[in-house]
Amino acid sequence: MSNRSSAAVAVRGAVTPDEAEHVRDAVGPEISAIGHPVEQARVRLTRYAGRDLPMLVVAQVNVVVADRMVRAQLGAPSAAEAIDGAAAGLRWRLNRLGRRLAAERSGDVGLGHGGWRPVYLPTPAGLLITRNRPRKLVRSKSCRLAVQDPDAAAFTMELRDYPFHLFADDTTGAESLLYRGGPTGYRLLRTVVGPEPAGSTVPLSVRAWPAPVLRVAKAVETLNSAPARSFVFFTDPSTGRGRVLYRRYDGDFALLSPAW
Repeated sequence: MSNRSSAAVAVRGAVTPDEAEHVRDAVGPEISAIGHPVEQARVRLTRYAGRDLPMLVVAQVNVVVADRMVRAQLGAPSAAEAIDGAAAGLRWRLNRLGRRLAAERSGDVGLGHGGWRPVYLPTPAGLLITRNRPRKLVRSKSCRLAVQDPDAAAFTMELRDYPFHLFADDTTGAESLLYRGGPTGYRLLRTVVGPEPAGSTVPLSVRAWPAPVLRVAKAVETLNSAPARSFVFFTDPSTGRGRVLYRRYDGDFALLSPAW
């Protein structure tokens, strides 16, 4: 798909023709403005509803530009609000990628003081609402982890609109998790205790102790007992590998593990 083409729309649930057209009107100009070929572009609208969850529409935009995957998503009560919010998030991320590509061409990709700015996104509706019943694990997935330093991990997390990013620490090789939080804006958790990252420009606080050793059932219990938490990073005792249990938009849990 060229950068002048409309984004294809993959739909979950009922979406009207007007909503599909709104997607093209909101997202198409952002893709065209990047000035680089877009290898892929897709938008997904998903509706969530339940007895204890109000209607929520989640718009997720995924594009691939210069071999980088860029993602933006937002949940809102209406499709129009979700689409507009996701398009605004995509604009910010494409602009940031454009600056990075320009810096790579000039050979100056380092970020000095103030170059990093954590992006605090609206909490998905429903995640912090007290539930009438315990939530359960409904999905498990695995992925090959990129071996990265914290700067690369932060850049990946911001481009992909992730609330956290699971990766392999390039110093220790251990599973590590970066998320927005702590006194500096970014916090690094690891499955092993290791040295402070050297040469990072991202403002980082590093937890001094390793991730807790938990079985999946205990991680589910831990997240159910802490409604304000959105994830639990832990070491699985049967594998010794780091895993993340996190809340989905519908309130139930998903498990992310490193691929073997």
